[in-house]
Amino acid sequence: MDRVIERIENQYWKIEVYDFKSWMLRFNRFVGEWQTTELAPNQIRIDYTYTLHADTWMFYPLNWLFARVFWRAYMKQVLENVRKLAEGDEPYYYKC
Repeated sequence: MDRVIERIENQYWKIEVYDFKSWMLRFNRFVGEWQTTELAPNQIRIDYTYTLHADTWMFYPLNWLFARVFWRAYMKQVLENVRKLAEGDEPYYYKC
C-alpha cells in the first residue's frame, strides 16, 4: 500500500509505502522524497531520496548492504524510466 504524504505540483512529492514486506530483511516501511528544480527551459533536475525502515536491529548490516547495492540500483532504473517518459512524445499524467 502506498500513499502521498505531501505533494506540491511540479516541485515536491513525499510518498510512503507501508506494509512493505521483505521477509528476509524485516523491512516494514519505505519513505521517498522527490524534488524537482527547473535549471533552464526544458531542463529539470530531480533529487530523489529514500529511507527504508526495518523493525529489528539485528538485520541492520544486511539492511544497509541491501539499500546500498540493490535498492540504489533499482532507484537509478526508476529515474531512467522517468527520463524516457519525459523525452517521449506521449504525455505523462498522474491521476489520484
